[in-house]
Amino acid sequence: MFFSRLRTSGICPVLIFAAATMATGQSLPPAPHTPDLLGIYTGMPMNVARMTLQKHSTKYPVQNDAAPEVGFSLTISDPQAREVVNVYLTKAPNESTVWLIEKSQNFSPQTPMSVTALITALREKYGKETLTEDRGGGGLYLFWLFDQNGRLLASAGRTLTGCGTGITVSYMVNYMRSGALPVPNEDERRCYISFFAVTAGLNRKTNPELLEAYNVKLVNLPYAFRAATVTANANNAVAEKARQEQMKKANKNKPDF
Repeated sequence: MFFSRLRTSGICPVLIFAAATMATGQSLPPAPHTPDLLGIYTGMPMNVARMTLQKHSTKYPVQNDAAPEVGFSLTISDPQAREVVNVYLTKAPNESTVWLIEKSQNFSPQTPMSVTALITALREKYGKETLTEDRGGGGLYLFWLFDQNGRLLASAGRTLTGCGTGITVSYMVNYMRSGALPVPNEDERRCYISFFAVTAGLNRKTNPELLEAYNVKLVNLPYAFRAATVTANANNAVAEKARQEQMKKANKNKPDF
């Protein structure tokens, strides 16, 4: 099963699966429809996700990313509680589907939100969090980890907390944007095999009971890694074909002596 941590001759099973998918021309297997964030789930087709996000506001329109194939966003410019939602997409030759949804809000003293109110809302939506990590300085992080069928895990290895609050998700955003995918290191492989999660980062610098801001992500890194591998392999094949054509021309361009 994909969720397994087994290795075969030192090769990550995700890499084996992604390579097989590319070779057979198969599309990505469907992702579960739960969990969701604002009604958007990972694996949701781009057009459906865009319409779903627009339902969140009648005043502000959904905007494309600078590269529309990468994603889109919604910004609610309320000076008392500014809200931003970003949705990130898989790229061709995959179908354009969601792999990451991110919602953040900032609060003014006139419209405060308590830590209790946010955590209560998250638990009502997703259940009791799998892991919690207080990193000091007012930063509190909560993790709801799921198996690949979308079932909440009661426990998980604490090393997985680095997948959501570290650079792994940011790296994947850049990989999707560039269409390139370097060979992952061991920490990244662990994330790419297992990290399907809702994460919440709470900023409570000035008051431990009140929020200055929060950030909630729904991310399916195994799904994203499979898609990114397909994209990178396709781009590499195009580049190799162009190189071979260039060499054919170069070999025919013989000088006279």
